[in-house]
Amino acid sequence: MLEVVFSNKKPLAKMVKVIVMSEGKSIKTDLLSEDEACLVKKAIIQADFSGEEGKFVDVFGGRAKILLAGIGKQKDDLAAQRLGRELFVKLYNDEKAYIMAENDKEGQNVAFGVLLGSYSFDKYKTEKKADDFPKLEQIVVRASKEKVAQEDFRHYLALATAVRYAKDLCNEPANYLTPEVFAQDVERLKYLGLKVEVLDEEALKLKGLGLIAAVGKGSKNPPKMVVASWMGNRASKEYDLAIIGKGICFDAGGLSLKPNPGMSEMKMDMAGAAAAIASLKAAALQGIRKNIIAVMGLAENMPGENAMKIGDVYTAYNGKTVEIMNADAEGRLVVADCLAYVQKNYKIKNMVDIATLGSLKTTLGNVYAGVFANNKTLADKLIKAGEKTGEKLWLMPLDKEYDKKISSLIADIRNVAVDGKASIVSANFLKKFVEKGILWAHIDISGVRLDKGGLASGFGVMLLNEFIRGL
Repeated sequence: MLEVVFSNKKPLAKMVKVIVMSEGKSIKTDLLSEDEACLVKKAIIQADFSGEEGKFVDVFGGRAKILLAGIGKQKDDLAAQRLGRELFVKLYNDEKAYIMAENDKEGQNVAFGVLLGSYSFDKYKTEKKADDFPKLEQIVVRASKEKVAQEDFRHYLALATAVRYAKDLCNEPANYLTPEVFAQDVERLKYLGLKVEVLDEEALKLKGLGLIAAVGKGSKNPPKMVVASWMGNRASKEYDLAIIGKGICFDAGGLSLKPNPGMSEMKMDMAGAAAAIASLKAAALQGIRKNIIAVMGLAENMPGENAMKIGDVYTAYNGKTVEIMNADAEGRLVVADCLAYVQKNYKIKNMVDIATLGSLKTTLGNVYAGVFANNKTLADKLIKAGEKTGEKLWLMPLDKEYDKKISSLIADIRNVAVDGKASIVSANFLKKFVEKGILWAHIDISGVRLDKGGLASGFGVMLLNEFIRGL
């Protein structure tokens, strides 16, 4: 990862100088030489540049490269982060850059954006040449109080690390990231102070986690359930939040086999579990004084000879029986068992599950994730956290009328709607596994798991981190 340093000293001569300019405001040139200041003023006039968001001006004629970067008029943390993401592309072939923002907070957010924009996943590229890799190694950010700014930036650095972790997990090919490997990777995080328990296939059956076990039956790679916790508040044994993540490491659809185009993104059907454990990692790195538990159901949904069949009935951890009417509606089964397990075995206040379940991309596109909740205050807090982090949520309905769609003739419920409509019904299915008095929300990230370049977006990590900090 890039090195980020804060300084109140003048930039070195060979450093690229980046000047962040607010729309309609005069530019600060106090760290530039007299000649550089003149060049900058001329460039602004020639380019008719006024600091509009997303616009850049290269200043030529100086000893070193100077770049003017517009942050816009309605600037906030997100605008600064967007600018930082774009800056990384502009600075790709430069070794060091000095960023001059209007204030320390803005500078930290620009630097955070640069870190987010610098992400790549090229571990399986064998023919890349040295010139194909970014040369940028360090950014120095102007700060009036450099030690304070460096300390404050630890929050952003931890969050950037966690987002990268979630993305790495999602981008990993399914032949490498099996349920067992995923579980082992989570166990590795014990060094951060996390407690981790892994339930293997035998333990799942013994404890009555029948739905997770059923989903994993068709694969040679057995299912797991991972329970990880961060006890930031040792004075309490109660958990402030339980995060449940869907971890289908590959979803072929089981015996309800997906068409080939539908499988291209299915190594990322564990994006919910990735966001859950990455959120826990962020909390640990930041030393958040909250108690958080993450429960992840890990499995592969394959059409093997032992795969669950249409019409089968399986018993969930809480004793409910579920008739399988579509083997490709497996995510809700895994999440349901995790929901039931965490409520029975741990003291929790709030419960949020994050998963790629329905087909909300048709409704919300790749801009918003859907949120369903049994408590308006909880939903509002999540939505506000999404607004602050740029990971937007749209409130979706939960209504008893949808319960009729998953009634079964031979079991307690069926796993899909009678009429085949799934987006909202999947949330109503999960609601059946939430105990009275528990505040619960379901976040469906099916339409937002990818970034514009086709890699994992890491959606949910920043959102959940902000939500946790506000509990």
